[in-house]
Amino acid sequence: MPLRIQKHVLAASLLLPLAAFAGTMGQDARTKSWSVPLQGGFFGASQGKSQQINIDGLVGNRYTVEDNGQMSGLAGVGLYFDAWSRERMHFSYGVNLFYLGETHVRGNIIQEGVFTNLSYRYSIENLPLYAAAKAIIDMDNPRYAVTMDAGVGPNFMRLSDYRETPLIASVTPDNAFGRANTTTFSAMAGVGLRMNNLIGALPVECGYRFFYLGKGNLHRVNEQYLDTLSTGNTYANALVCSVTV
Repeated sequence: MPLRIQKHVLAASLLLPLAAFAGTMGQDARTKSWSVPLQGGFFGASQGKSQQINIDGLVGNRYTVEDNGQMSGLAGVGLYFDAWSRERMHFSYGVNLFYLGETHVRGNIIQEGVFTNLSYRYSIENLPLYAAAKAIIDMDNPRYAVTMDAGVGPNFMRLSDYRETPLIASVTPDNAFGRANTTTFSAMAGVGLRMNNLIGALPVECGYRFFYLGKGNLHRVNEQYLDTLSTGNTYANALVCSVTV
């Protein structure tokens, strides 16, 4: 799925709930059988993999990872339906879409396993879509509740902007890899604090989310290269706040 389409999907997903919200102003979130969280926050990513890339007729190159921890923003929207309630516990299920903004992987290329002549970098964007479940546990103070979230589904990963930079003036970059769009398995889990009636009748929630975003591979553009460059397993630790309408 091209990233421009992905962003249009996310924008539409964010705007449609606002239209529904216009018709539910003043209605308590617990009196509806459905809810729409509008989410935003930031995350730290862990990604990139040191690896040997074999080259036809040569020893090959070693790709190291020097910088794989990046911070970026995220946005999301969900649609949840009430499942059941028991005393202080309330369960719901639905779908949740996130966009995790661009991050980068940087490292060095050790040519023929001997000469560190080049550095490289590439960009990663993620658009995971989850079949999700949510639990809300009321506290003694009715203004607060503990929330737990979990979900699994596909992640639409975009790898782009691969480029190599000479560390020695006499070396010419190969730029052997190009952009790729990959669909991977993804999972999400989190815990948070819900504050009821914080914005009028709307609850606000802030908490921690863990994302497993899968593994992607850049596209080979040089046929002498026998292996693709992998992102390795990609993770994100996020602080997410949401308003539920």
